[in-house]
Amino acid sequence: MSRFPLVVLAVFVSFAFAEEPLVTVLDNGLTVITQELHYAPVVASVISYRVGSRNEVGDILGMSHFMEHQMFKGTPDMPPGRFWQIVQRDGGSANAFTSNDVTCFYLILPASRIEDALAIESDRMVNCLIDSIEVVSERNVVHEERRMRSVDSPDGALQEALDEISYTEHPYGLPVIGYDENILAYNAVTTRAYYETYYAPSNAVLTLVGDFETEELLAKIESYFGNIPTGNVPDEAIPVEPLQTEARYVEIEHASNLPRFTMAFHSVDGADPAAPAMSMISSYLSSGRASRLDQLLVETEMVYGVGAWDRGGIDPGMFNISVTMNSPEQCEVTIEEVQDIIWNELEYISENGISEETLEELKNKYRAGEILGDANPVGLAMGYSLSTTMFGDPLYSRKRLELVEQLTSEDIRDAASACFRRNGVNIAVLAPVGGRGGMGGGGNQQLPTDVTEPSSVNYDGLEIPEEFLIPPASSIADGVETFEMSNGLVLLVKEDHTFPVASISFSVPMGSFMHSSELNGLASTTTETMLNGTEELEYMEFHRRLENEGSYLRFYSGPQNSNGSVTVLSEDVGIAFTTIADLLINPAFREADFQKVMTENYTDLEASAERIGSVAYDSLEAITARSSADIRGSSAASLERITLEEVVSFHDLCCRPQGTVITVVGDVNPEEVLAMTESHFAEWNNPQAPLPELQIPQFTSTPGDTVVTFMEGRMQGAVMIATEAPGRDMPDYPAFEVMNTILGRGIGSRLGHSVRDEQGLAYGVGSWVMSTDSTGAFTAYLTTLADYVPQATTSVLHEMEVISTENVQDIELLLAKANSVGKLALSSMTYGSLAGRLTSLYADEKPLDYHLTYLSRVLELTPDELREAAAEYFIADEWFISIAGSLTEEDAFAE
Repeated sequence: MSRFPLVVLAVFVSFAFAEEPLVTVLDNGLTVITQELHYAPVVASVISYRVGSRNEVGDILGMSHFMEHQMFKGTPDMPPGRFWQIVQRDGGSANAFTSNDVTCFYLILPASRIEDALAIESDRMVNCLIDSIEVVSERNVVHEERRMRSVDSPDGALQEALDEISYTEHPYGLPVIGYDENILAYNAVTTRAYYETYYAPSNAVLTLVGDFETEELLAKIESYFGNIPTGNVPDEAIPVEPLQTEARYVEIEHASNLPRFTMAFHSVDGADPAAPAMSMISSYLSSGRASRLDQLLVETEMVYGVGAWDRGGIDPGMFNISVTMNSPEQCEVTIEEVQDIIWNELEYISENGISEETLEELKNKYRAGEILGDANPVGLAMGYSLSTTMFGDPLYSRKRLELVEQLTSEDIRDAASACFRRNGVNIAVLAPVGGRGGMGGGGNQQLPTDVTEPSSVNYDGLEIPEEFLIPPASSIADGVETFEMSNGLVLLVKEDHTFPVASISFSVPMGSFMHSSELNGLASTTTETMLNGTEELEYMEFHRRLENEGSYLRFYSGPQNSNGSVTVLSEDVGIAFTTIADLLINPAFREADFQKVMTENYTDLEASAERIGSVAYDSLEAITARSSADIRGSSAASLERITLEEVVSFHDLCCRPQGTVITVVGDVNPEEVLAMTESHFAEWNNPQAPLPELQIPQFTSTPGDTVVTFMEGRMQGAVMIATEAPGRDMPDYPAFEVMNTILGRGIGSRLGHSVRDEQGLAYGVGSWVMSTDSTGAFTAYLTTLADYVPQATTSVLHEMEVISTENVQDIELLLAKANSVGKLALSSMTYGSLAGRLTSLYADEKPLDYHLTYLSRVLELTPDELREAAAEYFIADEWFISIAGSLTEEDAFAE
């Protein structure tokens, strides 16, 4: 085993970490990267393998992604489902992704559970079961994922069509998830062969960042991974894409509502000397509200949305510019007119570069973005792992920053002129057919399993030590200083100097429950119009202040409050406070800005109507509302009633210091923050009129209803099943929420086991509870092939009936309790999440240590209490069911 410290280049930023990352290479070739961070009791584990869709040939397309799924399906020592049980027990979170270049797995756990990460990753590196039955079940799940991401999704369908014309030789042109025929042909033999080829220490990078002692951790890593065979990964033989000499074009029809197109140009790989210049060009064109294409196209209401990004990876990728048009009813601009504007901008950059002043602003934004992105264990671990796996250098991003600092306008010009060629463009256009197209069909599909009751979850051997059920001694409230100003505004400050960063969260009493349902959309229209600047600062100038510092202001309406956040370098806290004060106190409310927001609102409705999940939810809200006044979603009718006068009046009445909470967490001095707050907000006055009474939607008292919304052309169906639920202040709320955790929170839940893992019926399935203090609603959801809807719906209803009539197992309840204890450690992982949590607690008039009080109630729960809570609300045959997709009511409930 060899190890060596990394010497950080003397770039223009000081990274304030206690320890720099240490690289250790085990004798079997496993590269290990470690870095200590002791500000929170959290550890992030990331393991990445240098295998992705670029390694696939022949009929195994999508195998890297499929193997990612198989890595969660168990080993001889870890039965199927055990992975998720361990993560849930620890209060952690986990996921994975596959790209063209890599497959990556990450775990975020309390630091005391770090050994669980090592046990999991070492076990599944070499011992995956890859059972034939599990392969059949999971390929149906992946097939569902493909339908959702690449067929029913207009953006996914467009991207797939674009990639297919953009490449003639290189595998980057093939979908990461594979095609239908590939997925349905997967078997245990080919899957295992692929696994044994690429999943080996010599092809992996393991990174851990967090609260640990390095020497102790490295000894454990050697113990868990040291005896795994090195592996024999074949040399890469990736074909080189020939130079494109003619423009390529494809147009597809899709059952959606908004026209879209993407322009793509062959670019460079991520390690190419021109890569930093291409990154600056993408930032210039599209990185926030003040970017060039947003200014030319979105701000002028020509398009609904635009994005530009460089996709350089291990091999040369594509530079994409993607545009979603407004609804034709809202704007008559053509795709060709928008493309002409984009071409003019690209050719200007190719001839002139970017001005030195603008380039310096972009460099500053990039510099700050690197620090902000790394200000938590996950960001650091992910960056180190992917940089090493793809480019052989954990500090690739920091060295790239040095190259960015050296860029000139001429470098930008040269990179742009080499990339943006009219004979090298690939254009894919999506023509919406509004649900009347031929995207679906293909005949009925055979169900993946017989309609049989799934087996119960296997908990044999799962240990939950007593110490996993002991509440933490510390609280997120520890060290928080509270200040209340004379006008009622409350400031919370928590000081921590681990990162040179500060997160600011704020809440004002201006939510959608404060206005009539006749004006649904008023709160969100108000917040969005406020974001359009002040009398002194137009839209672009208003947002450029923060965006030039690598940050972005977020502000959105919720049910009871409107909430905002921004994370900045600590040296820029003053800029953040100035921007927030302008937002809340000095919005301009220009008529032109209001009309632009209204155009976006109507297009939002069109975009929402494309998605089966949104349509199912809107229909569900309609049948579960006690009256029309309890329906709180926007509609064309409610938007028509909103005027600029209504927006201004709503702001003037509700956006006030009394009830406003501002929280600052990070590298700050509390007294300095208080002085800053007083300087910006002391003269902010409350209106004489009181706040409006909350108009909290009430759940219907009628006994169940069903609605099926037919959406022609969709391959999938979305199912939502709702009942009333207790409010947060009701005695049975803790029992109901824990019951829901067992029933539908995550893949390891009963619904995840039954509907996804056991029967292979759905990629997405689960349940959630949304409650105010006094009332709430429970919703179970799933998306599946339209033909599978009857069986999947029956399976969900069956699980709901079982949990309301039979006690959960003791081990299930212990697991949920341990999860409640463990996840408290993760609540302080980032400054932003901590600031948001503190703001929410204070705005909801809860003590800042409320989580400990609530946890004590959870730890006292019994199986009887969970069953009784479920039985109170889960009443057989009184479900509210909403289904949307390419099926009729008769299809939805076919036997």
